[in-house]
Amino acid sequence: MKVKLTKIFLSTWMFSTAAFAQANLKDANFKVGLIYPKTGPLAVYADTQAKAVKLGLEEFRQDHPELAVQIAVVVADDKSLASEGLKAAERLIETQKINMLIGSFSNTVNQALLDIAGKNNLPLLLTRTSSEDLIANKQVFAMVPTHRWYGRMLGFYAVQSLKKKRAAIIFHPDDAISLEMNEGFKEAFVKSGGFIVGTWAADQKDLWNDIKMTEPDSYFVPAAFGKREPLLDLILTSETDILSSTRFFRKAGKGALYRAQSFTPQDPHKGVKDFVALYEKRYGQKPDELAAASYETIRIILQAYFLSLSVKDQPMLDTIQSKDLGGIYGIGRFTKDRNFMRPIPITREVKGVEEFKGRIQPE
Repeated sequence: MKVKLTKIFLSTWMFSTAAFAQANLKDANFKVGLIYPKTGPLAVYADTQAKAVKLGLEEFRQDHPELAVQIAVVVADDKSLASEGLKAAERLIETQKINMLIGSFSNTVNQALLDIAGKNNLPLLLTRTSSEDLIANKQVFAMVPTHRWYGRMLGFYAVQSLKKKRAAIIFHPDDAISLEMNEGFKEAFVKSGGFIVGTWAADQKDLWNDIKMTEPDSYFVPAAFGKREPLLDLILTSETDILSSTRFFRKAGKGALYRAQSFTPQDPHKGVKDFVALYEKRYGQKPDELAAASYETIRIILQAYFLSLSVKDQPMLDTIQSKDLGGIYGIGRFTKDRNFMRPIPITREVKGVEEFKGRIQPE
């Protein structure tokens, strides 16, 4: 059944729920809450999140100028603190009666929101890469892959596209993100026919010669640079290819560095090019991964709302879980584990120069 889109309007964007005109909120029957660190130490990193959501709303209004007030977006500042994020969510739920919630840039804040989202049967969409324990809650939907998924995709890519056969893993045993990526990579690499020659901690500099003796044709590195990770500097002296993600390896080495990313403005995909052009025109800068995920999130929320109208009494959770939804890369769908699956771009950096190499479709 096709939904007739009438009487729908997006509220004026403001950065505080108190600043909204009450008439707009009173007339809206579907409200989306956005919690993000407008202030505090994380504010500088989360700025693109708010900009991208705003851009998605403005774009929708331009496409449907005839639509009236039924949708409102209300925004609250978590001040970069879990306690403040929880208070903000409580206000949005109790006073504004929001129907959906876009999570914070901070996963610490998002962790604090799990109980209240579950108690209120409130979908919580995350725009940051997260751990599997965070999305284990049935209310949570991940717009970008989890850390384990990043590891799996790099494992498949290493064997299937780069034809790697022998991988050495350098990880951080005390870091939960590193452990999750490590598990995902090993699973996919071995499943695809590769062999793990060994796994070493990033601070085991004295074992460098032993690692070279295993003759790896690639290194998988889910470990960030730090004071106790001298082994990573040694790896950069090798010409062997490295596989990692955006969070790791911010230095250039002799070999090629392959990264899995949820988004890169270098991707020639038409949907990506259109989004980049739109964002640059509006803000005078290229969008990052957070901006892309936030933009996709508001688009998907609007689609899910309209689709739910076509099925009487179908909850929004069911609509999000069961329908094909359009994002920057075209049609995508949430898996049974509530990860939004669509092509993931791969880049290669050589001597500090990064280029787009292709995409991998999650399995």
